[in-house]
Amino acid sequence: MQQKSLPTIVYVSVLICLWSSQPAHAQVTTVKVEIPETPVQVDPMIYGQMLENVNDSMIYGGIADRQGNVRQHLIPHLSDLHIPVTRWPGGTVVYEYHWEKGIGPKEKRPTVPNLAWGGIENYQFGTDEFLQWCQTVGTVPYVNLNMSLHPEYRATIDDALAWIEYVNGDADTPYGRLRVQNGHVEPYDVKFWGIGNENYLNSRAGRIRETAEQYASRLKQWAGAIRGQHPGLQLLGIGRSVPWNQTVLDTCGQLIDFLTQHYYVNSRVKDGEIQNPSSTLFAPAKMEAHLALLGQQLAAVNEQLGRANHPIRLSVDEWNNRHSVNKGDQFKFTRQSPRRQFDVAVVAGMLNAFIRQSPHVGMANYIFPVNAHGLIRTVGNTDAYQTPIYHVFKQYRTHLIGSRIEATVHGPSVATADVRPTIDGDSHEAEFTVDSLAYIDAAAVLTDTHHIHVSLVNRSHDTAHPVTVVAPNGYTARSIWILSHENLNAGNSDGQRTEISPVNKPVSGHGRLVTTEIPAGGLHIIHFIPEK
Repeated sequence: MQQKSLPTIVYVSVLICLWSSQPAHAQVTTVKVEIPETPVQVDPMIYGQMLENVNDSMIYGGIADRQGNVRQHLIPHLSDLHIPVTRWPGGTVVYEYHWEKGIGPKEKRPTVPNLAWGGIENYQFGTDEFLQWCQTVGTVPYVNLNMSLHPEYRATIDDALAWIEYVNGDADTPYGRLRVQNGHVEPYDVKFWGIGNENYLNSRAGRIRETAEQYASRLKQWAGAIRGQHPGLQLLGIGRSVPWNQTVLDTCGQLIDFLTQHYYVNSRVKDGEIQNPSSTLFAPAKMEAHLALLGQQLAAVNEQLGRANHPIRLSVDEWNNRHSVNKGDQFKFTRQSPRRQFDVAVVAGMLNAFIRQSPHVGMANYIFPVNAHGLIRTVGNTDAYQTPIYHVFKQYRTHLIGSRIEATVHGPSVATADVRPTIDGDSHEAEFTVDSLAYIDAAAVLTDTHHIHVSLVNRSHDTAHPVTVVAPNGYTARSIWILSHENLNAGNSDGQRTEISPVNKPVSGHGRLVTTEIPAGGLHIIHFIPEK
C-alpha cells in the first residue's frame, strides 16, 4: 500500500477533528480548493447588464427621464458596479426598433406605440444617448440589431450596415458625417453587435417566428455582409437548443463569435413568501447542465473549424429570477416584486455557474440594472437605493475576476431526481450528470495578484449549513464577506434600505482552513491571501 504524504495525513486528521467537534445534527460540508496547472480565464463580461424599454420604468423613469435625459443621481451607483458590458435596445423591442428614429434633434423624433410591452417609445433615449451613457457609466456597449421578418417593422441588411456606419464610421462616410452633424465627432468604436433576438419564438408584435434553417440562412447573409465591411467586429448569433445551434454553426460557424442563450428562473410569491423554494434555489444547476452540454458542442465545432485560438463562445444575453405574485386565485408575472434574500442565492448561483463554465461562457447580461428586477430601485426623481443583488454583482465584479480554479464539494445533498427546477429556456434538454446536488454551491477564482476568493451559496431554504473550506498550501484566510438574512423572504425597501447589507468579517489564526456557517439562502465569500 502506498504511504500517504504528510500533508494528506494532516488534512484528513484536521477534518476528522472538525467533524467530531460538530453537533450530531450538523453535517459539515467540506470544500477543497486546488489550483490546476493551467487555470482557466474567467471573462469579466459575465457580469454584464441589459437595457430595454419594457414599459416598467427601466429606461424611461429609470436610468433616464421621459425626455431621455440621464438621471444623474444613479450614475454613482452604476459606476461603482464597473459594469463590463451593457446590451441595448433589447430584447423583444428589437423587432420594432428603428434606429434612425432615435437620432438627431429630439423634437423631431416620433412617438410610437410599444407593441411588445405596451406604453410608448418616444425615441428620446436613442443611439447617441445610450452610447454616451455607456461612456459616463464606464461600460462597454453591445448593440442588438433589428432582424425581424415583419413586413411593417423589419429592418434590412442595409439598415444594419447604416447603423454600424453611424456608430463606427469615419467622418468622411455618409452616416459618420451624420453622426458628426448630430454632435459626436469621433466614432464610438462599438465592437459587439447582436443579429436578431429570439427569432425562434412564436410570432408576436413585430416578431415573425423562424425555423433554424430560415434564421441560419439569413444570418449568413447578414453576418457575411457585416464581416465584409467591418471584419474586426464581434458578432453574436441567436442560440437556443442543441439542434438549433448545430444548424446555425454548420451554416455560419466562421462568421460569428458568440451564440446567445436566455435563461429565466421562475419563482412564485404568495403573501410575501416564496412557494416551492427548492425549485428556485436549485434552478441554476439545471441551467449549468445545459451550458455544459452546449460547451461540449462548441468545443467540437471549434476544433472542426480550426478556431481553437478564436473560439465561438456562449453569451447568456438575458437572465434573472422572475417573480409571479399571487393575486386572488392566480399568480401574475411582475417586474416590480422586490428582490429578496432568495434572489441573492439565485443570482450568486447563476454567477457561480458562469464561472465554472468558463471559458465557453464568455458574456452574460442581467435583466435589468434599474427598477424592473433591478439592482437599484429609484425613489422619486432624485433618490434611489440598492437592492440585495446589487451587493452580489459588486462583490463578484470586484473580487471574483481572474482565473477559475477547482472547488470540490462534499457534504449533505439532495437527489437530482427530487429536484424540480423552475427555469425557462431550453435547459430541459440537458440531463443532470450526477445523482445528487450538494446544498452548498461553490466556485473559486484566483486573481492576477494570486489572491483566492471562494463563493459559497447555501441552496437549502430552511437549514443553515456549516462549511469547512481548505485552501491550497501557502494560503491563509483573511476575511469572510457575508450577505445573508434569517428570513429567506426579506428584502430592502425605501423605508428599510439596509435590511440586507453585506458584512465583512476578518479572519485570523485559521491558516488555510476556515469553517463558517451559512444560513438558508445565504452567500459567503471567503478571501485567502498568499502567506508571506
